[in-house]
Amino acid sequence: MAKIAWIIGGGSGIGAAVAKRLADAGWTVAISGRRVERLAEVAAGRSIHPYPLDVTDSAAVAATISKIAADLGRIDLTIYGAAAWQPMQVGNYDFDQFQTVVDTNLMGVIRLANPLIAQLERQGGGQFAVIASVAGYFGLPRSAAYSATKAALINLLETMRTELAPRNIVVRMIAPGFVKSELTDRNDFPMPFLMETDDAAQRIVDGLTGSTRFEIAFPKRMVWLMKTIRFLPYPMFFWLTNKMLPKGK
Repeated sequence: MAKIAWIIGGGSGIGAAVAKRLADAGWTVAISGRRVERLAEVAAGRSIHPYPLDVTDSAAVAATISKIAADLGRIDLTIYGAAAWQPMQVGNYDFDQFQTVVDTNLMGVIRLANPLIAQLERQGGGQFAVIASVAGYFGLPRSAAYSATKAALINLLETMRTELAPRNIVVRMIAPGFVKSELTDRNDFPMPFLMETDDAAQRIVDGLTGSTRFEIAFPKRMVWLMKTIRFLPYPMFFWLTNKMLPKGK
């Protein structure tokens, strides 16, 4: 029997590429996102089923989980990849910009958590993976909202991994570096170790299907760099992050 995967954010970017790879590997895949036409494009010709969803709508999230379970029988693997990102001006912490990013990146996972956990418990367990980012390893200049949500996700997922293991729910944290996508196309700064979308998708699929480890982080050089910076003494850390500011700021 084919396993069932549900990918939130499956209409474009990494989510779409992962959906196609899983479907080509024999999985039955449900994909969700706000853009109906993009979901249809990804689903065409494969065992992929579109379920339009706005992750800022709690009732819709719960209803979509119920519908997928009813239609496809169960949900073996859920990947939360919905994300909002926009560069911010240095020293500007605009509430509306923060709210948009937090509502999708962090609160979307919170809206999903309880109804998904209830479904996984009914069926005897499953996997829950969330795409965070290496940007969550420390506070990046000009990425206050995005980095803060990704750091919060890493912290949350560490807690969930411990708390949900006794319920046979395996929680995974995916931390990519820079990957070519609609989000990174907005960036106006250098992106070291930039990866192709399909390469990132293959690493995610390999990590999710080939092991049960908590952290799936790549590329390794970017991960090592970010983690090294995080553990520098604060005087050195702030000296280095100050160098990341645009000139004249």
